[in-house]
Amino acid sequence: MFAQDHYRSEPMGRRTMKKLNAIALFAVLFGISNGSALAAGVAETELMRAATELGHQYDSNYAAKDPDGMASVYAADGVLISPAGPIVRGRAALRDYYVKRFASGARGHAIKVLEVHVQGDGGYGINSFSVNVPGPDGSLHEEHGTIVAVYRHDPDGWHMGLVGPSLAPNKN
Repeated sequence: MFAQDHYRSEPMGRRTMKKLNAIALFAVLFGISNGSALAAGVAETELMRAATELGHQYDSNYAAKDPDGMASVYAADGVLISPAGPIVRGRAALRDYYVKRFASGARGHAIKVLEVHVQGDGGYGINSFSVNVPGPDGSLHEEHGTIVAVYRHDPDGWHMGLVGPSLAPNKN
């Protein structure tokens, strides 16, 4: 009898067990080889918590008109693509931007995290926001829009690495 014939004569349960053991061994070896990549990642719940907390910090610092607090929400090399268009890079420039923003009379910023997506040790989120800004006549009006924010976990905690807001079209 050839080995093939012997294999065919084994009970179905034994052949199935051998296949399952081979699959399990492959899965274990695959898991070990990729374990460090999986362990280095961030869970979606952790990213959502971080994004929500950063949104609260942003809104609190905005309400307090605290430009240093605003800059600290960003990574040291953080970037803001401001609603008016200029690209603001780094905490010092971000601080200066918010000094001017608060002097303009802007207030009442509110962020709501809509969704987050994990990418490696961080990820990005899609958020809605509203803010009260002065119009040409100086009276306040509320603007609404969407923010795409890239979140990263640096040695000193979670920060926004990139913030790109877009304003909803004016309905007037």
